[in-house]
Amino acid sequence: MGFLRSRPSAGRWAPTTPVRCLGLAALALPVLAGAEPLTEPLGIELGLNQSEFVRLLDSRVEAAQGNLVARQSWVNPAIQLSREEAGNETETSVWLHQRLDLSGQRSLKRDAARMGVGVAEAGSETQRIQRAAEIRRRFYRVLFHQQQRRTLAHWVARFSAVERAMERREAAGDVSGYDRRRISRERVAIVARQRRGGAQLEAAWQQLRGIIGFERSREFDAVEGRLLPDELLPLAALLESLTQQPALLQRKRRAELMRLTAGAVMRSRIPEVTVGLGHKSVDAPNSSDSGLMLSVSLPLPLFDRKQGEHQQAAAEAQRAESEYRLMIQEIQADVRALWHKAGQLRDNARLFAEQSMATSYELVRIAESSYHAGEIGVLELIDAYRSALEAEITVLQLALEARLVRIDLDEMTEGVMQ
Repeated sequence: MGFLRSRPSAGRWAPTTPVRCLGLAALALPVLAGAEPLTEPLGIELGLNQSEFVRLLDSRVEAAQGNLVARQSWVNPAIQLSREEAGNETETSVWLHQRLDLSGQRSLKRDAARMGVGVAEAGSETQRIQRAAEIRRRFYRVLFHQQQRRTLAHWVARFSAVERAMERREAAGDVSGYDRRRISRERVAIVARQRRGGAQLEAAWQQLRGIIGFERSREFDAVEGRLLPDELLPLAALLESLTQQPALLQRKRRAELMRLTAGAVMRSRIPEVTVGLGHKSVDAPNSSDSGLMLSVSLPLPLFDRKQGEHQQAAAEAQRAESEYRLMIQEIQADVRALWHKAGQLRDNARLFAEQSMATSYELVRIAESSYHAGEIGVLELIDAYRSALEAEITVLQLALEARLVRIDLDEMTEGVMQ
């Protein structure tokens, strides 16, 4: 933007080159020269690849895989040794007992454990998506405060230049001291606003560093990106593919797990058979003998037929299935709402930048010319400057609002959009 500057040859001051309209460019300011910028993809990569976070997700999947290994393993056999002495006779018996599952319960428990691995994997993917969304939120808050600080710094420099020009004009008797003091007061107010913005930027940076890692974040002194989000994908495409959304997959797999568990409890009514193979030897003073022995045992389900366990497992399976169906409806409704809201906020930010910004800068140009011609006072000039500054800040705020809603939408459809 242009600044008011003195014209030594005529002892007067006038507007410089026309005000430079930022418009949508305010949403994608470049970083300072020589700075190492942190981009959104790099920030997500750093945050998701932190060793502790990776170990956290791996541990959950490994625990589920350990349960699967346990369900796949056979029950250990039992060995029994007995020795009896009666008079001159000694009997020695050795038994090997093994429990056998004839009901198919073990197979269902193994399938349930395998489904549990799928639940853990979907849960880990859901947590990765949630963490990536939080990284993006913090990233764009830093970007917003960074661009706001540059905007305020620009206007501080502008008011400083105007103040210096007025000081020279005041010394020459062309303007009153009131005009210069009023501009100075406005500059001080913007400087205070700039300092507050700097504190907000530092706080946002610390929050971003906390999630991407303090060690790696030291390599960057700025972020680079575009506040205004891109165009949305068609709503129909998102809704059709929502079944692949990790949170839904996790809930669906959990419902299947509970169904398999209920089936295993149902089959537990059939008792397990324990078979035994043994060897018995009898030693007497005048003779000795030995032979093989076989045994079969099973519990009689006279009292405990697992009625309570089966009823509980069936109810849990029904609840998990109902939760899954309800979650589908809720997510579809949320996606529709966020899709419409994200589109409207993006259009609002874009239209405001295209329409209001140009008008604000035109008002600044007119105010500068009118003040130079003595048609308006310094208060009207300051008002034009304020309007342009607030328009720039509003553009950033509207773009950030649109971006945060878009991140919420992406979080719910991340498994589809990728």
